[in-house]
Amino acid sequence: MLNQQWLTTFITLVELGHFTQTAEKLFMTQPGVSQHIKKLEHQVGCALINRIGKRFELTEAGIAIYKYACDLQRQQLELLSLLNVDEPFAGECKMGCSGSMAALLYPYLIKEQQRYPGLIMQLEAGPNKRTLDGILSNQLDLGIVTQQVQQPELVSIDIGKQSLCLVIPKCVSGKAIDAKVNFELLSQLGMIDHPDATFYWQQISSAYFSSESGKNIRKSGYVNQLNQILLPVAMGLGFTVLPEFAVRCFTQYEDIQIASIDNDKPIILFEPLYLVHKQHRKLAKRYHGIIQLIQSLVNPD
Repeated sequence: MLNQQWLTTFITLVELGHFTQTAEKLFMTQPGVSQHIKKLEHQVGCALINRIGKRFELTEAGIAIYKYACDLQRQQLELLSLLNVDEPFAGECKMGCSGSMAALLYPYLIKEQQRYPGLIMQLEAGPNKRTLDGILSNQLDLGIVTQQVQQPELVSIDIGKQSLCLVIPKCVSGKAIDAKVNFELLSQLGMIDHPDATFYWQQISSAYFSSESGKNIRKSGYVNQLNQILLPVAMGLGFTVLPEFAVRCFTQYEDIQIASIDNDKPIILFEPLYLVHKQHRKLAKRYHGIIQLIQSLVNPD
């Protein structure tokens, strides 16, 4: 890496065109200026100036180094100016959450970007672990997860809850099925798996069925696209577990149903939602409005 101090001396020399004036401006001696230029030439491996009496001319290498040094100086100034600016409606918003939560949030996030073009929304959909790993590695600044975090580097804030639904088809092989289910029927249907399905199903099975038998549920398919998960369910190919807001907005809602148990109680389980960010990394001002938006969507009342 080229020495920054020598580059600064070289830029000043080129712009003033005189060793003595360069020394005066940089509060150096003239031999000191010459020494910086010689060291820079040694570092790059070629001459940067041709001395002509008290004057000099840049070599081809000198022209290239001068341009590089000016570009570097400009980039550093731009970076420093950015570091000192914390705009509430400008900058990258890097967030992570589950696919179902992303489906709820993203339309509203891009409306914010439309309202404030300086914002750049980056939303990563994935399971809890991917979101937490992204925050720990600084790839994400903010996340929404469904489990209390244990890492001391992270802080989590309870922002509400979401309801998980056990979703089954209304018809299987052209024959209508009742909304009341038992574990035997679910085993016959098999579970349409998705990135969060196993975690969701373990909570449902622990609350309504035998948690041990629930571990061995048969899988009848897998898909990682949220808007596709309920399609095989609607076609009678299995059941799945999803947050209720993702179920309600499914375009073929008339072909699915939320399962119930013997007392006609819908199989719905509420799970907490936590907003997570790094403990010792202050969130930029642009996240303040985003957090308020998320809280209003999770708790509309």
